Amino acid sequence: MICKHCGANLTPEDKMCSYCRCAVDIEPPPMQMQQFQQQQLRAMPGNYQRMMPGAPAVPRYKTSALVLCLLGFLGLGGLHRFYSGKIGTGLLWLCTGGLFGIGTFVDLLLILLNSFNDKDGNPLQ
Repeated sequence: MICKHCGANLTPEDKMCSYCRCAVDIEPPPMQMQQFQQQQLRAMPGNYQRMMPGAPAVPRYKTSALVLCLLGFLGLGGLHRFYSGKIGTGLLWLCTGGLFGIGTFVDLLLILLNSFNDKDGNPLQ
């Protein structure tokens, strides 16, 4: 049996889900289960999405990355890399002024050309 709220496996005797603490309901038909789980995952806060296997990636937005990248030219290089989950290169950009401005400029072009990806390889939205 599967919890229709979080998708956790349950035994037939369970009255409450041990994962999400919701009362056990009758599960939807099998054809709709995957679609239902995806809707439930989208409604969950970002931290819970990352903990669940097979969960969709948290969206990162091109406009936010662009603004953070432009701040790199004011001495705050690397913020766009922290935003996209690239912590290591974010620290490098922060310590070196965006690789002396060259790395920030290259990233700016990549963001504008929709070629900049987050840490999981997903394009920015």
